[in-house]
Amino acid sequence: MYLFNKNQRRLLVYFAVFYVLLLIFCHFNSARDPGSYFFRPEEGYRPHYSVRRILESRHFISWFNQSSAQPKQSLQNVTSGGRDPTICAGIVTVKRPIQQNLDTAVGSLLDGLSREQRANIVVHVLFALSNPSDHPDYQQPWASNVIDRILTYKNSGADVDKMERWERENMIKDKSLIDYQLSLRSCYDGTKAPWILLLEDDVVAQREWYRHTMRSLETIEHWRSHAKIKDWLYLRLFYTEKFLGWNTEEWPTYLISSLAVTSLVALAGVCARRRSRPMQGILTNSFLAVVCLLCVPLLIALYFLAGRVTVQPMRPGVHLMNSHGCCSQALLFPREKAPLLIDHLEKLQKTRPEPVDSAIEILADQEGLDRWTMSPSQMQHVGAASYKENRKSYGLDGPYTVKGAHGVWSMSFEKAYQAPFDPDAS
Repeated sequence: MYLFNKNQRRLLVYFAVFYVLLLIFCHFNSARDPGSYFFRPEEGYRPHYSVRRILESRHFISWFNQSSAQPKQSLQNVTSGGRDPTICAGIVTVKRPIQQNLDTAVGSLLDGLSREQRANIVVHVLFALSNPSDHPDYQQPWASNVIDRILTYKNSGADVDKMERWERENMIKDKSLIDYQLSLRSCYDGTKAPWILLLEDDVVAQREWYRHTMRSLETIEHWRSHAKIKDWLYLRLFYTEKFLGWNTEEWPTYLISSLAVTSLVALAGVCARRRSRPMQGILTNSFLAVVCLLCVPLLIALYFLAGRVTVQPMRPGVHLMNSHGCCSQALLFPREKAPLLIDHLEKLQKTRPEPVDSAIEILADQEGLDRWTMSPSQMQHVGAASYKENRKSYGLDGPYTVKGAHGVWSMSFEKAYQAPFDPDAS
């Protein structure tokens, strides 16, 4: 004697086939979700758009990398009539152990801009070395032809002897906090730009980053003017999905939601059995027990295994991200927040040095300031390695030509932008 009748067995077979198809779908669809059971690093970290942007930016910079560059070739800020820039982009650059990316960072920031947009941006680059000539790009012609202000410890008022000692003693946290202050202060004191964008030197920007960023700022300012949001500290232009998965601290919510779904299915089955005579022969107590205790839990498990980024993706636009945002590759601050941040970093450096990204989050939490992010990311982290990692030796990670395609990586950046590469477009 069978436990289930023919119709019930048929439905269970249909469910088994459907579930296998879902598993196959998730195997491919969640391959780029680092929080998924089906995540495949060779797919998740596969560079697509970033390769094109690196090629475009290097081609762009090559036009200005001539010692005999004429004034008309200079790409320095072309603001006329005393108009203040809209964005001051501050970049801290260091000598990296494997590969330098400053040229691609600056090039990608500028190569998609119209003349009007370029007039709205100034670029300040701090060569964060006690001897800036040790940096491979410091004396390159393109640097003086493209960068609006070249900073060193000497011309920015830093204690060069102390910075040199910190370099020797590998005091990365202390030094990074000072570097961030110097870059932030340069934009705040040296310009009247209402927005200060601080970048690391190993990012690459998508071609329309400026237009998308200004549109996002307009949205945030509109919300702020209508009291829909509270005060905020920064807008994030880069994030990694690596830390956006299911969070252990939210397990009570997940458990309650799962129990609620199971209960609703059971209730729906009982109601359907009472209202429909044909259902009475199918939705028996034993069959509902299998559905609620086996089938539904299997679907719930697959939902979580598929990954949060897969099943709950962020729509394009501006999103609140007060936690799990990483890292400090590209953060845009309102001008009025610069003194607060500078003072905070200075105090922290003297008392309890922290990594820059952690220090910024501490300030935001202390002051109750929101943090916003743009989705998809406007920047990609392409750096291969940093001395901050304090390794015994440095090797190239990952199988791809973009050596930053591992670890801190934006999966969405690679698929969100697919503009064709035109070497003559610049």
